Amino acid sequence: MPLDPEATREAVASSLEDLPFPWSGEPVETVGWGFSNVVLRVGADVLVRVPRTPEAGDRSTHTAEVLRRLPPLPLAVPEVLGTLPAGPRLPFGAVLLRRLPGAVVDDDAARADREAFTGDLTAFVSALHGCGDEPLLGVLGAHGAGRPGVDALDALDAGTAAAAADRLTGRERQVFERWATAYRRWLAGVELVPVHGDLWPGNLLRAAGRLSGVLDWDEARVAPRAVDLCGLRYLGRDVAEELVRAYAARNSCDYEVLHEEIRLAAVRRELRGVTWSLRHDDPGELEESLDKVRRSLHEFLLPPA
Repeated sequence: MPLDPEATREAVASSLEDLPFPWSGEPVETVGWGFSNVVLRVGADVLVRVPRTPEAGDRSTHTAEVLRRLPPLPLAVPEVLGTLPAGPRLPFGAVLLRRLPGAVVDDDAARADREAFTGDLTAFVSALHGCGDEPLLGVLGAHGAGRPGVDALDALDAGTAAAAADRLTGRERQVFERWATAYRRWLAGVELVPVHGDLWPGNLLRAAGRLSGVLDWDEARVAPRAVDLCGLRYLGRDVAEELVRAYAARNSCDYEVLHEEIRLAAVRRELRGVTWSLRHDDPGELEESLDKVRRSLHEFLLPPA
């Protein structure tokens, strides 16, 4: 259902007036208007995520529950301040979040003080992966039917596999089929832990020269630990390798095994873009996603550093 920008702002402002929320009439401004969500800002400290589709609405509800259940972690996570009810102008409701201070991490920030950056991020990911809180695991799907965590986000669906294979040629297609066989075999028996699900520089915040917070918990679930580690290669191979070594040492993991798992997970991460592009008939995004798949397949063939 399409949402009108002005009507959405008015609906949020009207809903705020009906809630026991410390709002004193600050302006409601549009921050982002994506395919799945509209993001509004109320004053300086509050963000409102308004789902645009039923799928986004379900995910928004799930994300709010995850954030409420997370135990204290070494880095800040968004605080859920409340929810706005569904109505004619907000068909899927909305979630109010405390805005986290800080700037998004980039390559230069990660390298400026690599030791501190590596230590902060390793401590955060290790703490998250080690969470054994039963209520959190329940929200993440660890007690569902079948093998928990192995859902459409992790299992390689036939449609995505076929679409990718059809668009790869020669050597690339052979490597893809080799990867798919290895990936399915790995996923069938790999250990599952609580994961953020989309851990990459764009979802990391820094302040005062240190990592400060982690955004966007929409993909949180139980899954292989490599799901969180593979997105960090966007910081550059040298920084990513240092992070993996630090994580392996902290968690008593075999580095060679972990490295192989990350290469498997990295291809699957980029295939999510193929799935999205096909679902929304976006040829440009599809080609960009396939280029990322090709680069990940190349990394899949490389030996550990």
